[in-house]
Amino acid sequence: MSRFRLADLGPGLLLAAAGIGVGDMVSSIIAGAQYGLVLVWALAAGVVIKYTIAEGAARWQLATDRTLVEGWREHLPTPLLIGFFIYFVVWSYMVASALVSASALVPAAVFPSVSVRTWGTLHAVVAFVMVYFGRYEQFLKVVKWFIAFKVVAVIATVLLIVVRSGADWSAIGGRSDFEIGYVLSLIGGVGGTVTLLSYGYWMREEGWSGPRRVGTARIDLLFSFSLAFVFALAMMFLSTQITWEGAILDEGPRLCLLLADRIAAETGPIGRTIFLLGFWGAAFSAVLGVWHGVPFLFDDFVHLWRRSAPGGQQGRPYRGWAAYLTLGSISALLFGRPVRLVFAYTIVGSLFFPFVICTLLWLNNTRKLGGLRAGLAANAVLGAALVLFGYLAVASIVG
Repeated sequence: MSRFRLADLGPGLLLAAAGIGVGDMVSSIIAGAQYGLVLVWALAAGVVIKYTIAEGAARWQLATDRTLVEGWREHLPTPLLIGFFIYFVVWSYMVASALVSASALVPAAVFPSVSVRTWGTLHAVVAFVMVYFGRYEQFLKVVKWFIAFKVVAVIATVLLIVVRSGADWSAIGGRSDFEIGYVLSLIGGVGGTVTLLSYGYWMREEGWSGPRRVGTARIDLLFSFSLAFVFALAMMFLSTQITWEGAILDEGPRLCLLLADRIAAETGPIGRTIFLLGFWGAAFSAVLGVWHGVPFLFDDFVHLWRRSAPGGQQGRPYRGWAAYLTLGSISALLFGRPVRLVFAYTIVGSLFFPFVICTLLWLNNTRKLGGLRAGLAANAVLGAALVLFGYLAVASIVG
């Protein structure tokens, strides 16, 4: 096992960029506003489940030198792969649309003379240009600054409110009994969904291979999901500190402004500005992470279908899917209701987990992995997660 260094924090930081963003913010804000901190258990469960899935996929890849998608190609029936690819196409459209819409919320709220559609289009095009011309090392340097800023900004606002005795601790108990949809949204939003599979491709870009890198990947992922939990918990707490009127999902750009105004009342205009910049940084860094990581999956699908070598970031499939994300997100801006779109994406994203959990329980318990086969703890977490998602699905249908 190789020795871990701080310099090894790379793939996990990109995963944090892609996963700590729109899903965490909106699902945490809605959950906090509606139910206080009652659903912290769902937040913690989501982080543990996501870590176990990402660690399992990384361990499979380091043990076999094949991505999880390549493992599916070898061991799953073709109709199942086609079904997942169709889901991937739909999910890509929804996640791109949600991320771009959320990125446009802050500038559209601060500068209402420019529409959300215009701001969203600008963010989508900038992300595409950065991915098209950028390289992994350069991209990682940019994303590191976004991650540091968004986490520090949100945590700083929480500390400022608490220190100035502005926190209303009576609000953390919630206003009503929670609904299944909000639980699915919170679990599905925190830490990412299909973007978890991007971690394997970033490991390849980083040059990680072989069983000796398993320990490095585990620490890297632990750091990434710790950031996700702290960030989402901070957002959930902040949303308990303001009074919401009307339907939360219809707030649009005012969603972040309502939080910012509460912060301004306690900390002044500086605190409000820092929070808004952190909110925007979280949303746009997620755009960058998804635009960089998700096209690798499509490139993997294409090269497996053609039985050829993957083209990577310079290949046509990769750049073509980055263009699809860009054009799809721009077209979705015509529908409006950005916050409602984000909420829908987090629920759709949660549908991915039963599939990937089942495949990991199978593939990672085969003799092919040797000493890296899944242990009791990993199998227990994934098994419990499968039961949880099954229960939530049945309860949402029956209820």
